Amino acid sequence: MKVLKILGIATLVFMAIIVLIIALIWGSIEWNRYSKKKEAIRYQKEVCDTIRTVVGNFELKVDGFMPKELKTIKFYLKRDQLIIRDTTINFTAENDLETQMLTIPFKIWDVKDWIIVVIKDRTYLLSGFSYIAYYNYGMFGPVGPCQCGGSSYQNVNGKPAGSGWLLKKEGLLNYQLPPRK
Repeated sequence: MKVLKILGIATLVFMAIIVLIIALIWGSIEWNRYSKKKEAIRYQKEVCDTIRTVVGNFELKVDGFMPKELKTIKFYLKRDQLIIRDTTINFTAENDLETQMLTIPFKIWDVKDWIIVVIKDRTYLLSGFSYIAYYNYGMFGPVGPCQCGGSSYQNVNGKPAGSGWLLKKEGLLNYQLPPRK
């Protein structure tokens, strides 16, 4: 009987140690996530919100257009109610699907600038570009330092972008372009 009692107490102590180790590991992971979240909020305010120049080619997704409708796409860069740059691209669809990826042809612009995209007879006004703080995530949470990444446009045609896609049915018809600089 005494042996069973000692064996039972030893089993309970062993299980308590296992539960304590699991709790410590879980607590460590949760604390790391919490501190990284706080750091990302700080980084957003101190770094990402201060970026005023967009550098790089960003992609847009268009949906609802047939590949032949996407052959010629016009891009306009609008600043202070004037078009300061424009370009036309000849687009070749990668496949026959209605969803395609476009790359904005401007390499540098201001976050307050508007990009006007004209596809066939549809016009899209893109505004509110911003940067957001993010981490690369591994199996147990964030890995590496915080970074700023281009989010996308907050507004398409003056409405919240939602998915950020340019949908054919939401394009403006008969839009009058602003004057050129």
